[in-house]
Amino acid sequence: MTNNQTPTSAPPTDEERNRKSRKRKAILASGAVLGVGAVVTLAAWNDTVFGAGTFGIGDTAWNVQGSTSGVEGSYAEYATNTTSGPIAFNVDLNVDPAHLMPGQTAKGKFWLKETHNKMPADIVIQPAANAGNTLGQALLVTIKEGSTTLLSNSPLSATGAAATAAKFTIPKGGTKVVDFEVTLPANANPSAITDTSVTALWEMRAQSVG
Repeated sequence: MTNNQTPTSAPPTDEERNRKSRKRKAILASGAVLGVGAVVTLAAWNDTVFGAGTFGIGDTAWNVQGSTSGVEGSYAEYATNTTSGPIAFNVDLNVDPAHLMPGQTAKGKFWLKETHNKMPADIVIQPAANAGNTLGQALLVTIKEGSTTLLSNSPLSATGAAATAAKFTIPKGGTKVVDFEVTLPANANPSAITDTSVTALWEMRAQSVG
């Protein structure tokens, strides 16, 4: 009789089992590598956004201007010695500032204003510049703010240790009037004054008070 029983498959050998195990490990290993690679790729996604602002301390916060008349609308910067405000030393009681006699005093006014009403201003009036000739050495200057005398009979041409600054404060949004009085002393020695004119330039330095 013929035996029709289907022969059973031979069990896998040790070599076949090791080969399949290596394939599974290789697949798992590659999957692990791909997984790590995916994580690295995700971690590398980033973005940056910047926000910027510009700031300043322009003269819209605080500013001091001067006027030779005190009339509203006449105030100006007068920011350099070449654009200084010409103080009007008026002819008064027969006193002509351009033709002073011994014992006479010429008087003039200058107005200062803090224009933005936010901070007060400390003012320091420096001794007159460009007044060093013989007439400047003979003249004396007195500076007043209201009823307060800031400087009294100081040599117009004072420099170095002899130079004295006049100081006062303007409130925020306030106005101050500065009076300048220039005197040719009665005992002035005419023979020592060889110059017939002198121009005095006062610098009024302002600093905000915070």
